[in-house]
Amino acid sequence: MATPGVEISEEFKADDLPQTEEEKEALREELKKTEDEIVTLRQVLVARQKHAQDLKRKLGLNPFSELAQEVNQGLDAVKKTQAYQKTSEVVSSTAETVTTKLGDIRNSSLFKSFENKLGTAYNSVSRVSGDVLFSVYERVERAKMAASTSIDHLAAHTGRGGNNGESANASAATTPAEKPASPLS
Repeated sequence: MATPGVEISEEFKADDLPQTEEEKEALREELKKTEDEIVTLRQVLVARQKHAQDLKRKLGLNPFSELAQEVNQGLDAVKKTQAYQKTSEVVSSTAETVTTKLGDIRNSSLFKSFENKLGTAYNSVSRVSGDVLFSVYERVERAKMAASTSIDHLAAHTGRGGNNGESANASAATTPAEKPASPLS
């Protein structure tokens, strides 16, 4: 019974097999010569590939430059096609139309009115934000002055200020058991 999916080629049928020992020996010699030729051809092919690599290296060609060259050639071929040229014309004409329409819109009274209102709104916002920043700055300055005044006042009460009368009052206000708190604590 034959194996399914395996077909025997016409050249390998049983009646083609050598019958005598002399025929077998002749076929073995021919097989050896053929295998030797294959080995020789492989060696020649490897040598030729090395030579081609050396030539490419001397020419400054590398895989990246070869790929770039092939891509450029492919793009040039595409650019020469009729479909690309028609598409390019349509895109160019559409770009011109869009540019013209945008220019018309920019020159329209509605756009100019919108542009003016937007500029006015921007100026108002920047003026208000400037006023707010100035107000915050004034408050910070007032707080600094109040803090400075408070520190001067506290220093006078603790005896470090220049007014001796106030330091005497501060001393009299404390009880003998209480010591005034150190400003460093």
